[in-house]
Amino acid sequence: MPPKRPLKRRSEDEGRKQTKRTGKNKREQTYGTYDEALDGGVEMEEKGERYRDGEKAQRFYERAVELYAKASEFKETYDVTYNRFLLPPSSLPLLRESITLYQHATTLSNSPLLLMDVAFNLAQAFTTLADIMDDLRTTDDAEKDEAVLKLRNDAKVTLAEVMDGQEAYLRTVVAQGGEDTEEGEEVVEHIEGGAENQSMEVDVGDKEDDEGDDNTSTWETHLPTPSTYIDTVLTLVDLHLLLWESTPTPQPPTEEEQIAVRVILDRAASIAPSGRQAELDLAEVKVLLTMDRIIWDMYKREAKAGSGIENSLDGAITAIGAVLTSLDAVPAEDSTVRPEILTTMADTHVTIANRLMFLNTQPPPGPAPLAQSAWAHLTQATTHLTSAVGSPTDANTPREFKPSVFLSLSKVSLARAKLASLNDTAQKNIVQLFDNATTYASRAGETLGWTFLRVGPAPPSVGGTLNIGGVSIGGKDLPYPSGWDSELLGRNIALQQVRVCLYATRTELLPAESKGQYKGVLSKILEKLGKMEEGERKITGKDVERWLGEVEDEEVGLGEIEKGWWTEITAGL
Repeated sequence: MPPKRPLKRRSEDEGRKQTKRTGKNKREQTYGTYDEALDGGVEMEEKGERYRDGEKAQRFYERAVELYAKASEFKETYDVTYNRFLLPPSSLPLLRESITLYQHATTLSNSPLLLMDVAFNLAQAFTTLADIMDDLRTTDDAEKDEAVLKLRNDAKVTLAEVMDGQEAYLRTVVAQGGEDTEEGEEVVEHIEGGAENQSMEVDVGDKEDDEGDDNTSTWETHLPTPSTYIDTVLTLVDLHLLLWESTPTPQPPTEEEQIAVRVILDRAASIAPSGRQAELDLAEVKVLLTMDRIIWDMYKREAKAGSGIENSLDGAITAIGAVLTSLDAVPAEDSTVRPEILTTMADTHVTIANRLMFLNTQPPPGPAPLAQSAWAHLTQATTHLTSAVGSPTDANTPREFKPSVFLSLSKVSLARAKLASLNDTAQKNIVQLFDNATTYASRAGETLGWTFLRVGPAPPSVGGTLNIGGVSIGGKDLPYPSGWDSELLGRNIALQQVRVCLYATRTELLPAESKGQYKGVLSKILEKLGKMEEGERKITGKDVERWLGEVEDEEVGLGEIEKGWWTEITAGL
């Protein structure tokens, strides 16, 4: 599977702000009543959101959790329960608690609009927990596999209900002639039906509370829009595709499963705004890419060079290129779309190159057409990844995106270096390719905040060469925890640094005068990793096992010699 790169949808921050009570009381609080505790929780949460991550943010979020819990002791209502489970979880127990709170909140209101909102967030919690459990599992962990599968199926069912509700609302708006405020209010009244909402009143606009009425609360209710509907559709399609690849042994999805995805995309096509069409087109390509991966995994041991399997993804490259070109005519609403298309294109080129090298083991060693084609695809991947990492960023771009692209650039540089025995250009540039692989991995760690992974001064530009001779490798401290995606990415970057150094020192790819430098770098990196404090953040053999499994999947196998290197490395961790 291609690497996971977080690209934030507008539903998470912009177009789908969470339903939240607005705290207005600015005097010093004793938090002795329900309202004071709830308003205090909102205030602490908003302070945490301003810092986003780091120790201060963590402190505010923890205080918000305490105050929401205190408010729920005074009076258990939808609002306090909802706000409490919105907070970013920092561990599996908190994630499970979030799911429980989401589920409980659905019993505290019978407003269809609020239930859609809570269901969307519940599905995200299911998916997040499943992803973390999947990353943490070891091989042949059948019990955990079943738990992950159940969470993802629960998320799929929940999101399907959200999609149905959003679509019904949007079609009702269209049937009543538009989306202006009055018509929107009529649709809300129609959908709400006479639902008895004991804890709140829905306020579609930005009306202020009646200061003289202590029994009325004003709420931010963000109604479904075509854009938030597309967010749900894309998330749901991604879930379906992930489930297709979650079978114990590779097998194609059933006809019913394929039709389900086809129906979702067809329904979305009639509602999608023009600025979101490219994302739907890319989703169509991802369906084809997923099917191709499944078929490849089923039959790769039988694949033969010259059978035509080398060209199975040529159509996908053309299709992704067409999606990219379409942005020139109709720009995407979201700034993350173009980088996502570029990285998808790069991942596809890398997949083709890896398959070509797998097939290249069959002919006699030496210069071969397949190796030359692999070099060309890796060169194309480098071009697209460089464009992606140079794309402008904004509030929608998660902090893990650029580090993940730098990591991919490091992997591609190493893959190109490994072609040195088969490709003259790789051989001529072998020193530069290893420098690039180290530079990109170092830049990835630095951009993420893992500065101790730096093996020299920060390069002046994305493509700069890193001087690795005799320089210390940076500070000792890790960045403050900011979520599993960031943590997992940091571990992958560290292991990539080690892998580059292993290939530099334990193969004959580099000249002897360059090997000594990398031996010193490898020793320093391993020393740093070995001195990490015991606890959840320490890189262990389980991290190596998980990472090597990903590398083996990406590169269609891992040599026994390299496995031996990693056995030795693991023993030292």
